[in-house]
Amino acid sequence: MLKQPIIRFAILILCTVLLSGALTGPVFAQAKRSGVIEGRVLSSDHQPEENVIVVLSPSERQASTDDNGHFEFRNLPYGPYTISVKSLGVTAEPVSVELDAAKVSAGTIQLKENASTLDRVIVSSSYRHVNKNSTQVARMPLTYTENPQNYAVIPKEVLQNQLVTTTEQALINIPGASNLSIVGGSGGSSLTFMSRGFASGSVMYRNGVSAGYVALTDLFNVERIEAIKGPSATLFGGNEAASYGGVYNLITKQPLEVRRGEVSFTTGSYELARATVDYNTPLNEDKTALLRFNGMYDNRNTFQQLAQNNVGFAPSLLIKATDRLTLHFDAYYYKSVRPIVLFGFGAPPGGTTEASTYAGNFKDLGLDPSNSYVNPDFNSKQQTWAVTGRADYQLSDQWLSQTNFSVARSNNETHYINLVANKKSATDTAIITRNILEMPFSQLYTQQFQQNFIGDFKIGSLRNRLLVGLDYFRTNVGQARGTVVYDKIYATATEAEKLIKKARVDSIGANIAYSASRSIANSYGAYVSEVLNVTDRLLLMASLRINRFVDASSDYMQTSYSPKLGLSYEIIKNTLSVYGNYNNGYRNNSSLDSLGNLLKPTYANQLEGGVKFDAFHHRLTGTVSYYDIRVKNMPMQIPNTTYYAQDNKQRSRGVDVDVLANPVPGLNIVMGYGYNNIRYTEFTAIVNKVPAVLDGNRVEGAPHHAGNIWANYGFTSGSLKGFGFGVGGNGQSSSFTNNVNTITLDGFAVFGASIFYDAPKFRLTAKIDNIANKKYYTYSSWLLPGPTRMLAFNATYRF
Repeated sequence: MLKQPIIRFAILILCTVLLSGALTGPVFAQAKRSGVIEGRVLSSDHQPEENVIVVLSPSERQASTDDNGHFEFRNLPYGPYTISVKSLGVTAEPVSVELDAAKVSAGTIQLKENASTLDRVIVSSSYRHVNKNSTQVARMPLTYTENPQNYAVIPKEVLQNQLVTTTEQALINIPGASNLSIVGGSGGSSLTFMSRGFASGSVMYRNGVSAGYVALTDLFNVERIEAIKGPSATLFGGNEAASYGGVYNLITKQPLEVRRGEVSFTTGSYELARATVDYNTPLNEDKTALLRFNGMYDNRNTFQQLAQNNVGFAPSLLIKATDRLTLHFDAYYYKSVRPIVLFGFGAPPGGTTEASTYAGNFKDLGLDPSNSYVNPDFNSKQQTWAVTGRADYQLSDQWLSQTNFSVARSNNETHYINLVANKKSATDTAIITRNILEMPFSQLYTQQFQQNFIGDFKIGSLRNRLLVGLDYFRTNVGQARGTVVYDKIYATATEAEKLIKKARVDSIGANIAYSASRSIANSYGAYVSEVLNVTDRLLLMASLRINRFVDASSDYMQTSYSPKLGLSYEIIKNTLSVYGNYNNGYRNNSSLDSLGNLLKPTYANQLEGGVKFDAFHHRLTGTVSYYDIRVKNMPMQIPNTTYYAQDNKQRSRGVDVDVLANPVPGLNIVMGYGYNNIRYTEFTAIVNKVPAVLDGNRVEGAPHHAGNIWANYGFTSGSLKGFGFGVGGNGQSSSFTNNVNTITLDGFAVFGASIFYDAPKFRLTAKIDNIANKKYYTYSSWLLPGPTRMLAFNATYRF
């Protein structure tokens, strides 16, 4: 009786096991039919590429490459797959893989860099290298070592790690750039600085075209900065377009083929509150219409406790109209409300107040950079907008047509607060003379049209790269101005004594005579530039511009010629080259000599030679060069007449050293040094209404030495991956603040540091500037107080 239930129970268990096996057998069989797909991603120069996002279709799973470029997808069912690259700034052909074993290799995926989009979906905590190749420096495709022109690059990674928001913060990374200051005038205030001994910066280019006078440019939509050294009028024009010290070109963020964005907030010392947004999206499924939008709101007090409020936005649209025609449209709007202080030793342009008689070292005036010596109850209001368009049409495999157009406008209601520092004897307390240059309206309109034809072809066995171009540049400046002489205060003045009341300024201003003017000028240029590869390593460049300048206001016309010659020899192909160049710059003159003849253009002629290197797959890049610039035909007004003489000359000689290095993974170094000796070689100026010979004097605002360094390290693997820190500084030697060399401004050195954590979805950064709380001034046209110690904290979220 007992055996029967046992037998029945055994049969039940056996059936259950058999049924279970029948049901789970296919599952186990299916589980066994799964595997791994692995592969490796290399850069365009065959180096392992870290943090590249690869996508597996049809599952849409994503993986990120490690520091050896390796990636893998695990637990995949057998079947066909396609692997593609999603990271920005690079492209690669999709790879098809059939998973039919436990592990299958997708092989090596080699990236193709896209120079117009250098960003990535996931930003690495440390950039590996900086590609300094540029299509805008020569307006044609030349590699860094091929181009016989010296230029430096500030990459976006440096701007990010230093929490840079303004142009003056960024330019300390340019070798040899020094003595930043604010300059005022028609069209609003802007930044000026010294480059190779010459004042630069009043006009900066955006994507190779002029965008008018930029009012203390905010960098919220800037990708990187290209600083082209020396006179560059052949391709970029003269007059307001390019300084003898160089051309500074802001490369803005361009639309990409993916949907992504980021929002960022920065806070810190002096009530800093800054928010930015960067959003990119395709507008259609085939990604032939792309939009990118950048916006900024910035409210802060300066370290001098002067409040300012800035807002800006910049949309960018790219349309791939056909497989040959691409259209680019960019717009920029920037509005700033803040007090503008011009601090120096004389009246501002057009001003009528007294000048300083001080002689000695500036530090003996006993002035404090953190003291603004004003407390105004009014602000200047400046706004600038610009719209640019570019059409790239591929005429053939060998020829490209590029059409550029830009229009910019500045409308400003400006109250320039002018401070003149003076001290009669060593025992006296410094006196600050205060007046206001009232500009109830200040307008600047610029237009530029540019047509380039760019060819890359062979004649026989010789490669030719040819640029043929035409451009038109128009400026229209209108203004009204008058000077309000306000008061004098001691450097020891109280807060109440520093108050400048708008009601009193208006009351005095009602009784002064305002002058009004409008100036319209047109410039017509034609240029050609030929680059010939005599061999695959020896390159010759010859360029020429013919420019016709028409001043509609003064009814005069003037023709200028600007040649350019260059030679480059690559000792090691794409790695090490020696180069030399002859560059030219010019400025037109509208004044007359004693015989009533129009003055000749002022010319600057440069000879330069140096070495360029781009070694170890972009991990060591830089230039060492020597230059000699001679300026002739500088005008000087003859006392008590309206005539000018034109026999003044200057000479600038110096050395530039520029290095970007990535010696080990995660460590990146930016450093530069500039030595400059610029002097008046034959020069007579009017000093206290009397001619004074200044032969041999140093040009004001130009220090002999200027240097910068920034080292950044980010952990690339392990438990600390994503963490990093940076440290560096900049400084310069002493200079003079006047051409008679009687006022000396001491040099300085300041240091800063940052720490950050960079994750796929967010980034946190803390930065301290001027760690030692150094007090100093810089000087170009005006004295600019150096910021005291400042802390900043940034949080960025990516989506």
